[in-house]
Amino acid sequence: MSPHRTTISRTRPSAQQGVALITALLIVALATTVAVAMTSRQYLDIRRSANVLEYDQAMLYVAGIEGWAGQILRQDAEDNQVDSLDEDWATELPPIPVDGGQLAGAAEDMQGRFNVNALLAADGSIETLALERFRRLLLALELDPEIAERLADWLDADDETRLGGAEDVEYLGLEAPYRAGNGPLASPSELALLLGVTPEVMVRLSPYVAALPREAGLNVNTIAPDKPELVMALAEVARAEAEQVLADRGTQGHESVSDFLQHAAFAGRTVSAQGLAVKSDYFVITSHVQFGRSVFTTYSLLQRGTDGTRVLRRAQGTL
Repeated sequence: MSPHRTTISRTRPSAQQGVALITALLIVALATTVAVAMTSRQYLDIRRSANVLEYDQAMLYVAGIEGWAGQILRQDAEDNQVDSLDEDWATELPPIPVDGGQLAGAAEDMQGRFNVNALLAADGSIETLALERFRRLLLALELDPEIAERLADWLDADDETRLGGAEDVEYLGLEAPYRAGNGPLASPSELALLLGVTPEVMVRLSPYVAALPREAGLNVNTIAPDKPELVMALAEVARAEAEQVLADRGTQGHESVSDFLQHAAFAGRTVSAQGLAVKSDYFVITSHVQFGRSVFTTYSLLQRGTDGTRVLRRAQGTL
């Protein structure tokens, strides 16, 4: 008897079934991509909304810090006729826990820095004394003293270029041309526009300068103890002598500019009291606010007057 053979038939999928399978896979892949994209977009929208809410809340805290500082400055003006580093406004506010984060603040007398707008006289000319002081400050900081001439040209109303200075003709010849300001600076950051002022120069110079109304004098009581260069700008005194001036002054300060100028370091030298002060009107409030996952640092320039304080400008970064 011959053996029996069993034949198994296999049904091959048709072309239509293959297309249907591929189409189904494509639909699943597309649906997955869309779902992932929607989820990612939703997460970004939620995060963006949270950032906006955190920023708004942080700015409310900043306003609170500004109000706190303004109140202290107003009270100080009522209690004292001079400003010095031993007063309440000079005390840094330590981190304070708040709902959702913490905040801290500090005040700095901006008249404890050299006011670059002091170079500009009321008639648009340049104040020689202020220009000489700025030159000495640059030398003390080991920077190019000709930056003083370029600042003078930037501030004055004329188009005449000083020796070592720069006016429109120099700036218009740059690859990205612009004109000289021909007026006071609104922010010390504008110094970066001067020829020869590199980012490295700005890092070195920025802690020593402010851009205030020209009549705002240098408060000799609030010069930081670690900035003897500002004393060296007043007269040709050595660094050690300038450091001694600040050490002898202490945090209590002097009752008058003339008392400050009586120091032995200035003996035999002619040091003008012009442009110097022991009372201040301009302060920067630094607010550090940590709220949620965000951290905000805000700088607020406050002006103190007879009717209280007001915020002149506010920035995140630098003033």
